[in-house]
Amino acid sequence: MAAREEDRLRLPPIDWRYMACGLMLAAIVYAAGVDSGRLQIDSAYYQGERVPFTAEPGNRSAQLRVGPWLLGVRAADSKPRDQRRNLYVVFPGTQHRAPGWPDYDHNCVLSDLSATAEPVEWDVYWAVVLDPTLQQDFRSEQELVLAAQSSFVPPDLLEFNDLPAEGFLRAQMKLRSLGDLARFRRKDGTLPRLLITPAGYAVRGSTEPR
Repeated sequence: MAAREEDRLRLPPIDWRYMACGLMLAAIVYAAGVDSGRLQIDSAYYQGERVPFTAEPGNRSAQLRVGPWLLGVRAADSKPRDQRRNLYVVFPGTQHRAPGWPDYDHNCVLSDLSATAEPVEWDVYWAVVLDPTLQQDFRSEQELVLAAQSSFVPPDLLEFNDLPAEGFLRAQMKLRSLGDLARFRRKDGTLPRLLITPAGYAVRGSTEPR
C-alpha cells in the first residue's frame, strides 16, 4: 500500500479533553433524568380515609427520598418534637406503587390533619411489617399502634427473606439478617408484629384543613 493511501486511512488522533467533557455531560444528563423520574407523594390516609397530602415545594435535593418517592422538604430540625404531627410510611402497602420498585410499595398514614392549608412539619416514622402472617393494609394510626403493641415468636424455619418488608429493610434500613433485628426484640424474646421506628427525618407538607 502506498504511503499516501496509508495516510488517508489513518484515524485522526483522539483529543481526550473533549472525550472527558463529553462523558461528564452524559453523566449530568443521566443523573437529571433519573431524578426527574422520581414521584411526589400526593395523598395519605387519615383514620381510614384517603386525603390530599402536598409536600412543600422546594429543591428536590432538599426533599426526603425513599426509593423513587419524594416525601417532602426536610425540616432543619430532624429530632421528633411533641408539637409536630406524625407521618407514618408503612411497608408494605398498596397506596403508592411504582413499576420496578416493589420494595418501596407503601402507604402513608397521618396522625392528624392540619388546622390550616399552610405547610407544617411532620415527624416521619417507618412502620415496617415483620410478621409474615400480618396481611393488613394499614390506613390509620390506631391500627398501626395496635399492631406495634402485639408481638409474635419467629418460627424456627423463618428466613429473613420471609419478612413482608424484607426489601425495604435491606435497602433503606441496612438490615440483612434476623440477627440484625435483635435490638428490636422484647424481653420475652418476641418481635413486634409491626415495627414503628423514627426515620430520623422531619418533612414539611400540608393537608386539607381539619
